Amino acid sequence: MDQNFSSTQLLKLCKQQEWKYYDLGQDDLETKINSNFSKIIDGTFDFQIEKIGEYFLTHDLSQKLIIRKLNDNIKRLYKDEQANRRIIIKQVKTLLAENCPMWILRTDIEKFYENIDRERLISKLRNDSILSFYSLSIITKLFDNQNISESTGLPRGMNISATLSELYMRKFDKWIQRNPGVYFYARFVDDIIIFSNDESVLKKLNSQINENLEVGLNKKVQKTGLYNGDNISKEKPLEYLGYQFTTKTVNKNKKSLEVSIAKKKVKKIKTRVTLALLDYIKQNDFDLLENRIRFLTGNYSVKTNSEGNDLKAGIYYNYSHLNKYEVFDDLNLYFRKALFSRSGNFGNKIDSVLSQVQKNQLAKYSFKHGFLNKVYYSFTPEDMKEIKNCW
Repeated sequence: MDQNFSSTQLLKLCKQQEWKYYDLGQDDLETKINSNFSKIIDGTFDFQIEKIGEYFLTHDLSQKLIIRKLNDNIKRLYKDEQANRRIIIKQVKTLLAENCPMWILRTDIEKFYENIDRERLISKLRNDSILSFYSLSIITKLFDNQNISESTGLPRGMNISATLSELYMRKFDKWIQRNPGVYFYARFVDDIIIFSNDESVLKKLNSQINENLEVGLNKKVQKTGLYNGDNISKEKPLEYLGYQFTTKTVNKNKKSLEVSIAKKKVKKIKTRVTLALLDYIKQNDFDLLENRIRFLTGNYSVKTNSEGNDLKAGIYYNYSHLNKYEVFDDLNLYFRKALFSRSGNFGNKIDSVLSQVQKNQLAKYSFKHGFLNKVYYSFTPEDMKEIKNCW
């Protein structure tokens, strides 16, 4: 496998939409890449990284491609593939529907990216002797960047952090998988779920998690719970990866499973509805408000890879495994109450800035309709940035 960072390798990783966004010709980009390549060879290359909120980003396309190539090198050499959220939820749903004794341990890891020991991680990469000298040098340069070096752990906002975190967790994953009595284990970034037919197995395993996690990591106690899979109540539902699961076993031949949206996610959607309306009071941009309601109640595409393929997201694609739809009635009711309210400070302000015609126009949008009919909207990258900037 070719690990070098030449223009031949990096141009292959440039996304189709990036050519247009950066308004660069191939010759211009190739010149920048070759300049960086020369600096990598002579050891003078440095990253230009900006911290925006909790995320670390570079606006230089040639440097983005270097990070993308580095990530590709690691994934290919270590045969790393991050777990698929939809597949995990499908498996969990199938297991919970089974009418047999089962116990479930659900937990996650405290400040996952921030608490990963990157010096320990770099030492592992060096000791493995799989990555090339230049790949290792670039990782070091990345972590030595002033903005990144002033923080701890892995930088959020970069795909390479997800890949490196998977390597950091390999030993722990194998410990769980080899544990007698565990018949299903899944981890999506820092969210963990474990199935066993023996409660004592999970109690013992839970008591040993922290001592088996890599240096710097600890489970989040308040997010840790043990559940009897036969009867998971609505008072203490199992929430995992944005979903809420409840079960009820009537007899050995009958068991019900209800899958809805996790309460935290429902609250997040309601908050976004409110923030969209509050921003309209300040901006008075109805087209933007309507786009935000379309975004929340519908579905859209996200460009994800070098070929420019789409990842579908939105109210249906984020929650396609639901089998209980009452949550959408709750969301629709909240939206309409917020929209048509005339009481209190918020209601008075909304009523004064939105006409009845505008309210009726927005009221046509429905969370349930968007889900059941997979309603799709097309947004440009500029639209998406504008839509999200009040959240």
